[in-house]
Amino acid sequence: MLISVHIPKSAGTSFQEILQSQFGPRLQLDYGDRPLAPNYRWRMLRRRWQSEGRDVQASAYDCIHGHFVADKYDFLGASARHATWLRDPVQRVASHYHYWQRTPDLRNPECRLLIERRLSLEEFAALPRMRNVSARFFGSKRPRDFFFIGLVEDLSTSLLRFSRLTGITVGAMDKANSNAERVDDIYDMPDGVRARIEQFNRRDSALYQSTLDLLGG
Repeated sequence: MLISVHIPKSAGTSFQEILQSQFGPRLQLDYGDRPLAPNYRWRMLRRRWQSEGRDVQASAYDCIHGHFVADKYDFLGASARHATWLRDPVQRVASHYHYWQRTPDLRNPECRLLIERRLSLEEFAALPRMRNVSARFFGSKRPRDFFFIGLVEDLSTSLLRFSRLTGITVGAMDKANSNAERVDDIYDMPDGVRARIEQFNRRDSALYQSTLDLLGG
């Protein structure tokens, strides 16, 4: 069972297309948890109380992909192999900021603040629930607990590694939900703004560096 954790603005939608072509009806999409929304912990506790029979449901699939914290499917035991994609933390925040401006999720109070108050990138990055998003999706897991971690900044090498690990042949990965107004994937910003966003995301920066070290980058 491949458990694919989709961290927002980290190539998860593009990776979903690869998984759909490979697993078809054996792929289960799980986007109901909304880990960035308020009261997430309470909602997860309530769902655990209502989760009898979940082992039977999970056995119907070979891959689960979506927005959920990586610990969610630990009840599967050793049969679960975790996968995800990471992105430079500052670039991930900038991409999230611009994505919500293009495609607002008005159910989310942080997105409403962004739109209604016309927040700057730095103001958006300072919002508590917008900090250390990748680390929150990792839950209690560390990079070495994952079967596969791809790097958005090194798509081609990451896809080759995924193919080697799984035996799944994949071609180039189209970048879904990318900013059509940008020629490349790098958001330029003053050094001071980047430094402050890094400070807001120290856990994500440490996670990203740990992954680079693990992969020999």
